[in-house]
Amino acid sequence: MPSNSKDRTRELEKYIKLYIHEGVSYKKLCKEYGLLLKSSNFNNKILSYQEDGLIGIQSSRTNNHYSKAFKHPVVMEHLEEVKAVLAESEVNFWSD
Repeated sequence: MPSNSKDRTRELEKYIKLYIHEGVSYKKLCKEYGLLLKSSNFNNKILSYQEDGLIGIQSSRTNNHYSKAFKHPVVMEHLEEVKAVLAESEVNFWSD
């Protein structure tokens, strides 16, 4: 598949349309058209495409930027939870 995310999405859409509208089998898509997805992943992409269209098959890696203002409290909360678990584990370790 192409390296560009937008191109990969368009190519996947082409495979899905061939499968749904033209009746091209999964095996034929792999052998003759170059589809590289596992059958289960391809079926999941088909379902996502049928439910949400092109947006449903776009890579989830896009637009995952979070601001420092958002990340900082989330990380601090997680660290506090980890500290609490470690402190509890230490107490349990020494009390046994």
